[in-house]
Amino acid sequence: MITDWLAHSGLFALGLVVVFLPGLLIGVVLRLRGLTLWAAAPAVSVGLLSLLAIIYSFIGVRWGHVSVAAGIALIALIVWAVSFAVRRRLRAAVPRGRSRVSNALLAAGLVVGGGLNAARLLTYVGAPGALSQTNDAVFHLNALRWIAETGTASSLDVSGLIGGTTFYPAAWHAVASLVALDVESIPVAANMVSLVIAAIVWPLSIALFARVISHGSRTVTALAAALSAGLLAFPQLMFEWGVLYPYALSLAVAPAAAALTIMTVRVWMGEAPGAKLRRASATGTAAVFAVVATTLAQPSSVLVWGMLVMLWLTGTILRGYGSGDRLFRIRSLTVLLVGWTAVVAVWLALAYLAGTVLWRSYRGVLGAASDVLLNSHSLLPAAVAVSALMVAGIIVAVRNPRLRWLVVAWAGVSLLYVVGVATDLPVVKRVLTGPWYGDSFRIAAIVPLIVVPLAAIGLATLIRMTGRRWSSVTLLGRTPLTAIAMIVIAIVGAVGVIVAPVVLLRVAAETDEQSRYAMDDDTYLSDDEYTLLRDLPQLVPDDALIVANPSTGAAFAYVLGDRDIVPRTWSPPQSTAWDTLATSLRDVDDDPAVCDALVAYGAPGYVLDFGIGGTRPGEYLMPGMTDFDGQPGFTEVARQGDASLWRITACE
Repeated sequence: MITDWLAHSGLFALGLVVVFLPGLLIGVVLRLRGLTLWAAAPAVSVGLLSLLAIIYSFIGVRWGHVSVAAGIALIALIVWAVSFAVRRRLRAAVPRGRSRVSNALLAAGLVVGGGLNAARLLTYVGAPGALSQTNDAVFHLNALRWIAETGTASSLDVSGLIGGTTFYPAAWHAVASLVALDVESIPVAANMVSLVIAAIVWPLSIALFARVISHGSRTVTALAAALSAGLLAFPQLMFEWGVLYPYALSLAVAPAAAALTIMTVRVWMGEAPGAKLRRASATGTAAVFAVVATTLAQPSSVLVWGMLVMLWLTGTILRGYGSGDRLFRIRSLTVLLVGWTAVVAVWLALAYLAGTVLWRSYRGVLGAASDVLLNSHSLLPAAVAVSALMVAGIIVAVRNPRLRWLVVAWAGVSLLYVVGVATDLPVVKRVLTGPWYGDSFRIAAIVPLIVVPLAAIGLATLIRMTGRRWSSVTLLGRTPLTAIAMIVIAIVGAVGVIVAPVVLLRVAAETDEQSRYAMDDDTYLSDDEYTLLRDLPQLVPDDALIVANPSTGAAFAYVLGDRDIVPRTWSPPQSTAWDTLATSLRDVDDDPAVCDALVAYGAPGYVLDFGIGGTRPGEYLMPGMTDFDGQPGFTEVARQGDASLWRITACE
């Protein structure tokens, strides 16, 4: 397996360039250094690319490597000019370099966390070109082909894939489209971007967040990086459930966005009035790009950023409220009022826009509470060791006024999870969990953003206590103990991957039988269906339009077969014409309304028969789009096992 991935290492390298290089360029211009530079780079890159995609759509510039490179260079020049003007009257302070020991510990933590995340993802996905056998994968991969075809990756345009004209968060699609060199490589490119997110972006992001909230603790920072692979809920779950590529990207950069924002506010609060803007401009600019990235990847994640920042700010202000003067109190209350009002407004807006469709409960309150304590959210295997460290971290945080807000954050996301899985109160559930569609898997993915730092704080405290107790033993000093802890994390994590290389996803009463990237006769897209789709370029003309039951996986024809299909996503259109096709297409010779219905969808000349469909969530029964053998008005073009392609001749 590993040799197959190595054979596509060029696309992985391109993924690194796309995700890191724009942000590194802007970061260097802003004079960011060290972990701040590297952790901020992906968030800045994603924010920059998603904004550039919107701008290019407005001015009519085609999305591609050359145009993107030119745009990044121009924006970097503008940022340099503005930052130079802001700093020219004040010599900018360059952050002091951290010690070699700190850098070595951090590097080790990143290698451990990134390596374990990569191992878990690679063993689950299998082959680099494997498809996620899920409904959402149809839309996301087809969107990449649509971007290549239309030349726009704007969040205001991507819904055009399915004939829409509304906003759709397309930051992930903008990034992945630059990694896919051609239509053939789209599945591989999507998996490589997933690998970059899981193995590199996420560990860096959570490490920076941990460092900022722990006020620079090198031990907490390194341990957070190592523990970034400690929970299956994120990032692994997002590449299994959904598949939620955009949400994974947004949550991966959200900790960096929160950290940069906190750094900016700290500088602003601590500097003299005349120096605030100049001192805070670098991290502030990076924070803006990072928040844009979080929002344009998946808007619900901006609530995660907002809650983390506002809880930290509330805790910070309350600590100094009693000793502050009247002006400080007025300003503080005003800031908190405005900030929390904004969070609530966005929360309610997203809950409303998400609609009334919410996932039903499948756990009792006590079961949900045990999930919270054992970090076994959404029926994932319990993370006993991390949970124990989390409890230790909670105890430390409760006793430390600077960290109490983190306990509130943990309690808050735990409440959201319990409401999501254990209640069906429509109003309460929609208001509290609506931004995440009441989906416990999406809510569970937020948990590691808080639990990983808590666990790192707990483990760092245990290390510090052990070091003090055995201070006379050199081997039991803080640095050696931290290194030993990371070795233990690496060994335990590696054993976990070896013993259970594929952790099967449980959804309520059902359990997956295999990885959702595996393909056989019983999967969403079977081997025969995949082969037939790949053969489409040799079977039908370039301008051919195909129709099919989309919930059978046939809609993958757009990306795998490089041919247009109706519809281009997993769900069917809502119209009388489509209902006619779904029930009566095979009876076209007897029902004149069928030809009119075909015209309503562009008069497709071919139909894929991948079966009648199903009755499970996300599946649709369409008896009119199967069993064409012997039916007048159809000519068989090709067959692969039970999958077949037919030419519609009745309406010619």
